[in-house]
Amino acid sequence: MRLRQLTWLRPLKLSLAVLVFLLLPGMGMAQEAVTVQLDPVGESGVSGTATLTAAGEGTDVALDIKGLAPGADARATMQANTCAMPSASFATLPNLKADATGRATAKGSVLFHETNVALATMADGEHIIAIQAGGQVVACGVIPKLTSNVAPPTLPVTGGAAFSPMAAPAGVLGFCALSAGLFLRQRSRPRHCCRHE
Repeated sequence: MRLRQLTWLRPLKLSLAVLVFLLLPGMGMAQEAVTVQLDPVGESGVSGTATLTAAGEGTDVALDIKGLAPGADARATMQANTCAMPSASFATLPNLKADATGRATAKGSVLFHETNVALATMADGEHIIAIQAGGQVVACGVIPKLTSNVAPPTLPVTGGAAFSPMAAPAGVLGFCALSAGLFLRQRSRPRHCCRHE
């Protein structure tokens, strides 16, 4: 009986290894992030960072701003072009409210007309994040390019490198089907009883 249990474990271990192999690339892509250094505009003295992290088909942002007037409200936006010449259209980021020291932090999603914006869309070196307070832009920074979006120079670009949200459920279903098949195969074999006396 013990030998029979051990032989069934080998295919299960192989199935588990295949499942891990299928899921690991997608998990790594979900962790893509870039940090934007926000520098003061003019003599504002406002600076900080915005960390953009891929979150499914959208992007989460964490803002950390300092140098605002105590208690001031500020607005963060993502726009195309440069800090010197931003585009008129923008994506909204979480609103900011400075504490007594002039520091404001906020977390949320990047939305363009209530639609999620993918990190790869804005992390191309051609978009900015601007902080506005009192109707003026007080800090700004260029969103750097994602390094993982650049294909190795020796490989052709295929255009299908994004992780599909359906890959993980498909992998789990495949794992379950393979395990069930191996289990049924094992149970359908004739049982021979061998005794060593």
